[in-house]
Amino acid sequence: MVEGKLQPAFDLAWQAAELYEKTPNYKAGNHERLLLNAADIFLQIQNPEKTPDMLNKALAAIGRHAPADAPETIALNEQLAKAYLALGDNARAKTAYERVAALYEKNFGADSVGSINAQLELVRSAKAARDPVTAQRYLDRIDGLTKGLAPDHPIRLQVEFEQAMVAIDAGRDSAAATQFRSIVRQAKTSENVAVRSLARDSYGMLAFIAQRQGDPQTEDRMVEATRGLPQHVGGPRPLFRSVPEINDGSVSGSATMELRVSTADGKVKEVRIVESAGDPKYVAMMSKSVLNWRFQPTANPGTPGSLITVRQSVGNAAS
Repeated sequence: MVEGKLQPAFDLAWQAAELYEKTPNYKAGNHERLLLNAADIFLQIQNPEKTPDMLNKALAAIGRHAPADAPETIALNEQLAKAYLALGDNARAKTAYERVAALYEKNFGADSVGSINAQLELVRSAKAARDPVTAQRYLDRIDGLTKGLAPDHPIRLQVEFEQAMVAIDAGRDSAAATQFRSIVRQAKTSENVAVRSLARDSYGMLAFIAQRQGDPQTEDRMVEATRGLPQHVGGPRPLFRSVPEINDGSVSGSATMELRVSTADGKVKEVRIVESAGDPKYVAMMSKSVLNWRFQPTANPGTPGSLITVRQSVGNAAS
């Protein structure tokens, strides 16, 4: 690992898990940790197409000793769900997250943090599949499970954020804005990074609502409010994505774009198409729409900042 030789490191980690499986003092928890260590190394190799096969193999290995609903299988199932999601396989990701939620519920209760987080992923999966009815059904269940939490509890705020996002998708901007402002009030002074990240995302959605309503001053003010809040893990991501209205399915496609983004105000200054597929009209429409996206400003206030390159993939083809 220190030398950066990830494949040999994975092979050794997997071999260690196989050898441990044969020891007379076998414990499923120890086996799980060895398999997770091997999985962590494999994820660093960055071979997403083969990741689900490796994780299913790990689940089969621990399944030779522990029941399928044992708590030792939860973390591997979570990794599997994320792996399918990374591949854009929403159907298998949904099945995996349903399994994770059920495992947490059986072992730790329906109101456990793990169960609720898995159900929140199911909300997001349903939204990605353009299934608002299922998304709302999951949200209603989660809402009932978290009613007893304090208003500023991270899980409670996350549920409220997802409820606001469903309202946005339904075109109920006023109701969504009320919820986003409530989150900001609870979250912006918190010392919890996850909670402060929700404040950033809520400001971003308030900026989106303002843009949709033709209010550039409020949009700029909401984007400016994200300065100094936690940045997205893994690199810059849009605070919001405005997309062209394509309701009849007549135009579809996908594209990978390089955006030149100002760190001073989070505006997209240039768009370059790296690769594209499908209807050229879709790419042209998205190229224009992307110019309306906003990112979190990171330069010191009042300075000109710089331009950074951000790669983004877009598409509306059915998965």
